[in-house]
Amino acid sequence: MLLLEAKHLEKSYDGNLILKQTEPFQLFAHDRVGLVGLNGTGKSTFLKLLAETEERDAGTVQHYGTLAIVSQFEQEEQSITSKSEAAWNLKGKKYDTMSGGERTRTQIAAALEQDPDILILDEPTSHLDVEGMDQLADILQHYKGTLLLVSHDRVFLDMVCTKIIELDQQTFTTFQGNYSDYLIQKDQQLKRKRFEYEQYVKEKTRLEKTAIEKAVKAKDMKNKPSRMSYSEAKLGKGKLQNAKRSLEKKSKVIEKRIEMLEKKEKPKKQQNVEFDIQRFSRIHGKQVLAVKDLTLGFNGKQLINNLTFSVKPGMKIVLTGKNGTGKSTLLQEIYNGNEAIAKSNQLKVGYFHQHLNILDPLKSILENVMEHSLYDETWVRTVLARMLFKREDVYKRVEVLSGGEKMKTALAKLFLSDYNVLLLDEPSNYLDLFTREALEEVLVAYPGTFILATHDRHLMEKTATHILELEPPKAYWFEGDYTEFKKQRSGTQNDLNHDGDELLKLQFEMTELISQLSTCSDINKKGELDQRYHDVLHSINKLKS
Repeated sequence: MLLLEAKHLEKSYDGNLILKQTEPFQLFAHDRVGLVGLNGTGKSTFLKLLAETEERDAGTVQHYGTLAIVSQFEQEEQSITSKSEAAWNLKGKKYDTMSGGERTRTQIAAALEQDPDILILDEPTSHLDVEGMDQLADILQHYKGTLLLVSHDRVFLDMVCTKIIELDQQTFTTFQGNYSDYLIQKDQQLKRKRFEYEQYVKEKTRLEKTAIEKAVKAKDMKNKPSRMSYSEAKLGKGKLQNAKRSLEKKSKVIEKRIEMLEKKEKPKKQQNVEFDIQRFSRIHGKQVLAVKDLTLGFNGKQLINNLTFSVKPGMKIVLTGKNGTGKSTLLQEIYNGNEAIAKSNQLKVGYFHQHLNILDPLKSILENVMEHSLYDETWVRTVLARMLFKREDVYKRVEVLSGGEKMKTALAKLFLSDYNVLLLDEPSNYLDLFTREALEEVLVAYPGTFILATHDRHLMEKTATHILELEPPKAYWFEGDYTEFKKQRSGTQNDLNHDGDELLKLQFEMTELISQLSTCSDINKKGELDQRYHDVLHSINKLKS
């Protein structure tokens, strides 16, 4: 049953065309649609036009059922029932003191209480931690109405959606299945385009060669072969001219066939990101930094006691935990310095968070990134292209960029500057799905060390070699990727908590023992250290097994 239909919608801001719909858009009963597309393609504007909370310049919208919308920016205070407060863990909380995630949950709860036929959600996951996203996904899976949402979290889209609609250059393309299915279909489309282009080039080359051969053959035909007399040649002249005209005609026909071939554009092949290790400032010691018995707190509230861990060169650490557990605070302590944190003398730290401005607004994207870059302009532009800054875009001044574009520029500047350790606090916020995938690629290729705080599970799965989970008042260390971590985390919780805590301490002691063994000259002392080294190693292996 058709519930919503939109045709020929147009919207401009200050004379700039944001959206011009070129084909009808329809929503049917039980649709569960994820709307995807690059930042700036008009996704949020389109949702507002559908909900008629924004005035359209042209076009029509027809509703055949009730509708509720949750917008990421327009969040007025909502009152919800005590049942919803309990379900969303909002009991006793006042709206003006709520976090961004709690306000988002309030908005969604209020919309669901209306029991609408159509629920439209614009970036409902932007302020939610992993637990919040799982809770929202579970509730939406049981929602009986039609769902249309924009989200930049790929795991969430996989859990909730059964259809993906891509908005690209005013064109809507529908893909059946969730986001992972969409990626498979996009890859198949790209392979098909490559095949069709190769066939087009092959056929065009064959026809061009044939046309040239016939044209040359016709041109080389002489009125009188050298071995014949003029009287003999005159007898066959008509026949020769006919053959020549026939060849010329065939050549023209082939040229016409070449013109009539359906032209295929060569699919663009993205260059892989490969950092120049020779230029990179490596840390040659056994550890980058060591945290020992650090106490974390925020606004007078103690969060983590006796946090102890060490970071070795090349580690790619994902920092995870619920909102408010101290992830940002830990990154700030590492960057600013603390007596409980020992750092390598070779450490060069680059720090990213959304309120730290490392860009000159009067300079262009390219000028900002090149400012402290280890790389030449050609390579910098390659990385910027992977971050979806195309051709002339790199000359835009930072002051005219959107929030997401500024984030991308700041990240590119960090990756390409002379840093060997990066502290990244929610770098994927405000990035569209396609830029998040590019960020993944850059992080995987990055030859240095990083500590990454994020709620993006796909980003965690692709990049992590180690996990540090903050769960006040303790922290848990895991050596391995995020998928392995989740499997172990889903085991016996108490055992994991105890083992993770103990493993963290043993690994720190192991780092210190290695350092002492490398400098100790006393034979007796070295023997004691060696024995302790083997005891600690045995304990670590036992815990891991």
